Amino acid sequence: MRDYIQRTPHPPPTEYITLSFYQFRPIDEADVFKIQYYFLTDLRPMDVVGRIYVSSEGINAQISCPKNRVEEFKTYYATHWPIFNKIRFNPAMSEGKAFKKLHVRAKKQLVSDGIDNSTFDLNNEPTYLTPEEWHKELSSLSEPPILIDMRNHYESAIGHFENAIRPDVTTFKENIEAMFEICKGKEDQDIYMYCTGGIRCTRSGALLKSKGFSSVKMLQGGVTAYGRYIQEQRGDAKEKADPSTSTKDAKVHSIYKGKNFTFDKRLGEPITEDVIAKCHTCGAPCDLYLNCSNMACNLLMISCPSCLQKHEGTCGSQSCVDMVKELNEKQKQIQKDHPGLIGMKARPGIKPYHEHRLRVRPLTVLEMRKNEVLS
Repeated sequence: MRDYIQRTPHPPPTEYITLSFYQFRPIDEADVFKIQYYFLTDLRPMDVVGRIYVSSEGINAQISCPKNRVEEFKTYYATHWPIFNKIRFNPAMSEGKAFKKLHVRAKKQLVSDGIDNSTFDLNNEPTYLTPEEWHKELSSLSEPPILIDMRNHYESAIGHFENAIRPDVTTFKENIEAMFEICKGKEDQDIYMYCTGGIRCTRSGALLKSKGFSSVKMLQGGVTAYGRYIQEQRGDAKEKADPSTSTKDAKVHSIYKGKNFTFDKRLGEPITEDVIAKCHTCGAPCDLYLNCSNMACNLLMISCPSCLQKHEGTCGSQSCVDMVKELNEKQKQIQKDHPGLIGMKARPGIKPYHEHRLRVRPLTVLEMRKNEVLS
């Protein structure tokens, strides 16, 4: 049933709005699978796509909904799911379809840190600051705050808040460990934290408060909401200014620089024009993420347009380049409307070369390859 619902062709509308939302609240184990089933059957007719995770802890979702059906979706949610009565729908900065299909999955934890929920109070939440409150409070501080980026290293590589502490971590579990180390002995100081949409900070903040930290503050709606706030402020400033004044010249100082990494096909949306990262191949200023087009490699890396073209959309490994060229030649030999290889990347279905920890550390992989050649 699940595969049928996900894979049945359905003509999609052209305009989409991307929304994220979450809520921690206890759910009976038996009800988790019922919720999974109903989301799959109810949302498909609305042409909703994306990822929805359900667990005994609650719900976490990132979806793209047809623009003309957003209110229908919100009404459905309010009518059919009153148990999730604290949901805040968090729109992306830009419109567009960020996902290809709908996935609804049952998980043990909404965000995995390996910590037993019985060891702390998940309801002991941090103080939520709206994007405006966050901006004004951090902008007014005379000394750099304890400001922790609760995202992974590859997320903060392309964008982050000024003066943020950015742990060099690959998983949320590692970031929790880093957070406790950073905050050690600072129970009476203000702790600020942020993530993409808020869920990681809600859990992290509850962990800190349960350990006796008195003042833990988080950005409500995460970087996504802050980016939208800056976008709105710049729009207001532009309207009030002289018509010849560009958005770039509007006097709005974002304390976040660069892009906000997103876990969908966009792989990021810009908040400012600052490019703070570099191409992993040639070192040119760049913040464009992509996965190596050889799916057996699938290395997540930053690649400039020049290297992207030069290496056929791959990580630059000769074996990956050769595989992609081979597939491209095969595609030229089949009919244009043939469903077989059109639009597919090289070698789908093969187990990736790299485990996850290496797949998101391209510089480490590139250095390993270099050493192999030299040896």
